[in-house]
Amino acid sequence: MSAKRSRPRRCSPTDALNLLIPAFEPMEAAAKLTQAIHEGARLYCDGVVVPAHFRKRLMVVARLDPDGRWTAEIVSAVREAWEKPFYQWEFETERVTALLQPDTKAEAVQAAAASAAQAAEASATSAAEAKAARTEAEQARSELERARAEMQAATERMEMAEARVNAAEARVEATINNSQRRKPGPKPDYPLWRLQAAAFALDCLEKKKRKPLARDVAEHLQNKCNGWAPDESEIGRLMRDLLR
Repeated sequence: MSAKRSRPRRCSPTDALNLLIPAFEPMEAAAKLTQAIHEGARLYCDGVVVPAHFRKRLMVVARLDPDGRWTAEIVSAVREAWEKPFYQWEFETERVTALLQPDTKAEAVQAAAASAAQAAEASATSAAEAKAARTEAEQARSELERARAEMQAATERMEMAEARVNAAEARVEATINNSQRRKPGPKPDYPLWRLQAAAFALDCLEKKKRKPLARDVAEHLQNKCNGWAPDESEIGRLMRDLLR
């Protein structure tokens, strides 16, 4: 015949409390015992297992006796009246000592939470770095567009300056050529040059919508007067008097 299963060792609430006190503070040990009976640890009352629904209404309270020793008792968490003034409460000793073992489940949950926090931090860091990179790219693109616009404007200014230089050089060359061809100074043979100059100025205003330059008038008079023309300063005074 098989041997009978041995009865689990039991201990009083005070013994259970003192089993835990080396590892926990007395109040913390009482709280762990209360949590244990709420989560399924067997609790006996007068030798009978206390039903699970009733264990939820109980709690362990730690008290310091005048002699300096810690004791524990089971009380009603809801302050209900009991039939007897005293009951014999007992824990299974093995279940109490198990509370001294590391809570691997809690450690696993804590490790998982820490890992999740690290992953979230890494993700946030990556997102921040990506945002910073996008911002830097946008700034670089903006600077590139601004540099292109400035280069285009500088190119246009350079082309305009080059055109002005070419025009000025052409005018200088034309002036030199005209001064070389022109024979300045009044001649009695062409006393009516002022009338011809006035007619040319009027024709220029009507057709070209602008007043003629002194050198234009001088070239016109050279054509009309066999290469002769008065000095341009004299032509300028005439134009000012006519257009006043």
